[in-house]
Amino acid sequence: MTAEDIRQAIRKRFGDARQFAVAEEVGLTTGYSHQRLDMMVLNCYSSNGFRIDGFEIKVSTADLRRELEDPEKHVAFFDKIDYYTLAVPEGVVDPLMDVIPPKWGILIVKEDGSTRTKRKPLALEDRKADKAIPRGFFASVTRSIQLHQPSAQELQREYERGCKETEERMKRDRDYLTDRVRREGAKLKAYDDLCRRFQIYGDNVGEIMDEFEEFRKLNLSWVRSGIAGTIKQLEALSKMLGEKEHERIC
Repeated sequence: MTAEDIRQAIRKRFGDARQFAVAEEVGLTTGYSHQRLDMMVLNCYSSNGFRIDGFEIKVSTADLRRELEDPEKHVAFFDKIDYYTLAVPEGVVDPLMDVIPPKWGILIVKEDGSTRTKRKPLALEDRKADKAIPRGFFASVTRSIQLHQPSAQELQREYERGCKETEERMKRDRDYLTDRVRREGAKLKAYDDLCRRFQIYGDNVGEIMDEFEEFRKLNLSWVRSGIAGTIKQLEALSKMLGEKEHERIC
């Protein structure tokens, strides 16, 4: 599993754009900075106190161990966010559970992209909805959200792709219906030819069906042998008649 897989899982978890604003790679300010938070989620509902959650993504136990050994990166954000959570694949945190700070939350991302909370985060400090946010950090968050929004060109490409897929699907449906109409038409023509050949009309269908049933019941092998015997008898009779005619003339 990659860090991008985990990013997509978090975006899916907080996919309600009316409630959540999601930012990626948030710096302490817009200037050059080594310190960046992998993801940040702002709850835009006042009923939730405009809660701010920070997420650090780790794809391996070794990566997480390095994070724990160098706390400077994440601690720098603790006075600006309310909660801090590790987002990891299954099994990554198990060997280090004893050393992960108890206030940190743990979000497990499964292979299918779904998520589950292994441990809820605790407030890093007493929460205040009117906590002062430095303008540099506010600018960094705003720019991060803006940069990760789809551009007009991307939206246009998606629109054109959707139109193309719809057109192709309609063409497949049209071809299928055309072929079906052709096949059904061929069946009707064959039926019409059969009716003409055997002179089947609306008022004699029952009679023809009865005749067909009688024919179907015949033992064809017996019929063939009976016909052959009749031919032999006719040949013998013809020969006998020829001999009698010859004697009469003589």
